[in-house]
Amino acid sequence: MRGLSQLFVDDLQNGCLNCFLRAVKADDTLCMEIREDYVNIYYRGGSLYRIRNMGNHTYSIDFDMNYLRHDYSLLSHFDTALFHQLQNNQGPYEEYVRFIPAIKTEMDLWFGEHPKYEREYQQLVLRENSYSEGVAKDSDYFILDIEYTDANSKGRFDMLAVKWLSTSSQRRNAQNASLALIEMKYADGAHGGSSGIAKHFKDIESFLSSPERIEALINEAENIFNQKLELGLIKGIKPQSIHFNHSTDSLEFIILAANHKPASTVFHRELRSAYQMTNLSALAEIKIATASNMGYGLYADHMVDLEKYLNQK
Repeated sequence: MRGLSQLFVDDLQNGCLNCFLRAVKADDTLCMEIREDYVNIYYRGGSLYRIRNMGNHTYSIDFDMNYLRHDYSLLSHFDTALFHQLQNNQGPYEEYVRFIPAIKTEMDLWFGEHPKYEREYQQLVLRENSYSEGVAKDSDYFILDIEYTDANSKGRFDMLAVKWLSTSSQRRNAQNASLALIEMKYADGAHGGSSGIAKHFKDIESFLSSPERIEALINEAENIFNQKLELGLIKGIKPQSIHFNHSTDSLEFIILAANHKPASTVFHRELRSAYQMTNLSALAEIKIATASNMGYGLYADHMVDLEKYLNQK
């Protein structure tokens, strides 16, 4: 199950890994996502560092060297002692934090040549709804994870979220939170084809057809949410014991179509086709996310039921 050992949490809060946690909190272009006893630090939707627990307060720090394979790479041409430390997992952890600006530059140049807009916008949605100043505390949805993958069932979601309405009466009840799965599609070219909307409907239907998988996912999401609260990675909510609504009636599956052209018919066509060929609506409420006067804050009042959305056209 995804989550960190208490030793890992302690090292992030007050121990040898605290420099990474402080860096993430100080830089809102970064986010730290919890895996199974390791964390990923993301920048622009790409993994900047993977920090894995090796036991006894020791950790491996991994960086994807593919980000150096671009025409303007600096780090791949300069033989610095610090860069060798990065490659060989040597040196104090603070040195890795000092190296972050240089790695971000390398990733900027790589993404300039190999754009990954959907992943980048996923991280923007996470930032707006989980830790941005003035927005996160008022959001109705907190993003718990991006690029979520269940290795056992091969379930994959762009974003794993908790729905917890921002009204004071709802926030006073720590057992009102429920699970939402979000699929993001960037621009209309992403709606069709082998990895389009219909494929995601089928995959989500297959995943949600198992009550055991749903229960395990809810437990995992609950654990991640509480650990993120403990680490201060979600703003606007005091650390407390949050318990999700485990009723499958509360599940939501949300389609977030970034930069959809209203005049295009492909989004509506693919949605209708996917809706008709699956039984997903019997397993989860299917919603279409709409904007609240621009921006990526997610609010329940701006989630349109799929059937109503289709009938609007």
